[in-house]
Amino acid sequence: MKKYSDYQKNKIRSFLTEEEMKKVEWTKFKIVVPTEEDKQEIMDAFHHFHNSNIDTEFVTVNQLAHQYLDDDGMNIVVNKELYDELNK
Repeated sequence: MKKYSDYQKNKIRSFLTEEEMKKVEWTKFKIVVPTEEDKQEIMDAFHHFHNSNIDTEFVTVNQLAHQYLDDDGMNIVVNKELYDELNK
């Protein structure tokens, strides 16, 4: 699993520069749920992860932990028909 430190030139710093952040390879994903209520439950779970003691040095873990901050929840798609089709 990729870590932010994999993209960091100067390991003494505790953060990535703007240039280094541009090189981070983000994990591409979508979550399909049948209802708005399911979407909210997942957003609440991501918020819980964020407030838990997890290692956010891992890029994908950090992405998931901060997913609740995305007001639109663009990676969580509400589409009952697609959800049903995927669960056949």
